[in-house]
Amino acid sequence: MNSQLIIRNIGRFILLMLLQVLIFNNIYLGGYINPCIYVLFIAMLPTTTGRIPAMLIAFFTGLCVDVSSNLLGFHAFACTALAYVKGLWLDEIIIHDNEEGIEMPCIYTCPLQQYSIYLFLILFVFNIIYHTLLIFSLRDILDILLSALLSTVVTWILAMLYQSLLLRKTKFKNKA
Repeated sequence: MNSQLIIRNIGRFILLMLLQVLIFNNIYLGGYINPCIYVLFIAMLPTTTGRIPAMLIAFFTGLCVDVSSNLLGFHAFACTALAYVKGLWLDEIIIHDNEEGIEMPCIYTCPLQQYSIYLFLILFVFNIIYHTLLIFSLRDILDILLSALLSTVVTWILAMLYQSLLLRKTKFKNKA
């Protein structure tokens, strides 16, 4: 990984953490929707990042949100599980035969339909795990599924908006 990519990832981490901690942790719409935009950082990690380093980065990312929101490791656990699953799905949905990997999976470096499916699945897995830990009752399985689905849809829309507004297409033109 080159230094410019590392700096970009650190900047993305800081921006998404600030958005999550200052804005989205305070939003809980209708008792069901809790956007977790910071998960986009994990979804956009370079594909060349190994599974163990990705899981460690994801754990640290989730731990930062847990500390700021005074939770007991729910985000850290969900993010770590997400990083494990991410590698499997990224290979199946987006990478296929690309030996070099993708520097930054996003709407400009991947086919839009495949990336949209990948991001939705990643967000849904995260939200299922997170809301299951948060509610922790099989009696409320419908509430878990509804919360996970609604939070996924809202977070997916926010993530697509974030990428289309803050990423510059010209930067990726020759790489896509």
